[in-house]
Amino acid sequence: MKQLFFLCLFCFGLFFIINSCSKKSSSPSQTKTQLISSSAWKYDTAGLDLNGDGSIDEALPANTIPSCVTDNTLTFNSDSTGIENEGAIKCDTTAPQTTSFTWSFNTAQTIINFPDSLFGTFGGAVNITSLTTTQLHLEKTITQSGLSFNVAVYFKH
Repeated sequence: MKQLFFLCLFCFGLFFIINSCSKKSSSPSQTKTQLISSSAWKYDTAGLDLNGDGSIDEALPANTIPSCVTDNTLTFNSDSTGIENEGAIKCDTTAPQTTSFTWSFNTAQTIINFPDSLFGTFGGAVNITSLTTTQLHLEKTITQSGLSFNVAVYFKH
């Protein structure tokens, strides 16, 4: 009986030693500034958010966003500056390859503000519907011909 008790005690102790050694150290979560400025963002997809839940419900019609825009990249720097790179296809061959911009978060870091228009028509206050290490989802209400609709543009690393 004593042998069984010591064997159980030994196994129990071994379990705790192995478990405590194998625990991964947790790293602190990244700030939104760190997430957005970690590397350049590339266009992934875009569409309409018909119900306002932050997700694309309907794809945009083909060629709504021309390839000379979808090949652009956005690089956000942690000092609230950034660079839009025109990519391989330029909409205006005389335009510079890169354009500098400034950006800022609102207090809650749920809206990003661009003084100038980026990536086509995104300018001013733009809602951030998701920001992770690999995804940046932006959404803006756009009014055209008297109709308002939410346009969502997704970027990826």
